[in-house]
Amino acid sequence: MITFDINGAIIKFDEQRDNYNTIRKIFLEYARKARKEFQEYCDENLTTFRQLNDKYLVFCERLIDEGIKKGVEILVSYNVIVVDFNIFKEKYCEKYFDFKLIFNNFLKEKDAIKNKKNVSRLFDIKPSIDKLSRSIYRDCFNIHMAVIDALLEYNVKDVESYIDIESIKQANALFNNYKDGFISKPDSARIVQKIIMANPYRKDVYEYLIKEDGDFGGEIERLTKYLGYDIRPFKDYLMDVYIQELVQGDITNLELSKEKVSKYAKYIGCDNASLYITRIDAIHTFENA
Repeated sequence: MITFDINGAIIKFDEQRDNYNTIRKIFLEYARKARKEFQEYCDENLTTFRQLNDKYLVFCERLIDEGIKKGVEILVSYNVIVVDFNIFKEKYCEKYFDFKLIFNNFLKEKDAIKNKKNVSRLFDIKPSIDKLSRSIYRDCFNIHMAVIDALLEYNVKDVESYIDIESIKQANALFNNYKDGFISKPDSARIVQKIIMANPYRKDVYEYLIKEDGDFGGEIERLTKYLGYDIRPFKDYLMDVYIQELVQGDITNLELSKEKVSKYAKYIGCDNASLYITRIDAIHTFENA
């Protein structure tokens, strides 16, 4: 059992959910890696829309196939040994894929424009790369659902299924009512627990909780790290906003301003308090130079 205390809301993941989270995180991290590799490949080789050709499809299919291999390895680790690469790809994965379709649509669009006479158009390739990279991210990440489908079909009891649509809708409704203030404060811990347990994978929920309720003990950061998210950049963003608000006010009392920064950093669980205290020092020095 994995347990987190989110400002009084006790979040528990049993072994089956923990195993699912581990599988999900593997493909979340791989999807990020594959997307980055594709973007870097395009940055090095692709400068115009007209250069888009099948070699980019081949490159992406190789990345997706590597993800599929990871899926087969996981199935074998759960003793599902009668599903090989081809069966896993064709029976379980392809229903979750859309990269090839989106890529071919781009090629058709390119050819249609090329065949038009007396038409000169310039294309910024970046939006196309962004759309394709998002698609390859989805394909690689969605392999985790294909893994779960196969495990459940072969009656593996050690893993729980992914979150269903109804649970996602319930979590969304609870979170909306919580944000809008329709839920009384004494019930907040119970509602936060329900929101997270119904759908633990919404990063914006944790950002909202840090901003509104803080992360003094660092449990939200520990939970998001466990789920595969890095919440620290958001904490840095909150510190930047706080510094800006201080500067727009009055920092003539330097020691008081530094104390406020230190307290706020502790409140949101930011480990970089010294960095922001140094910044306040620098701003104060500049303004009084």
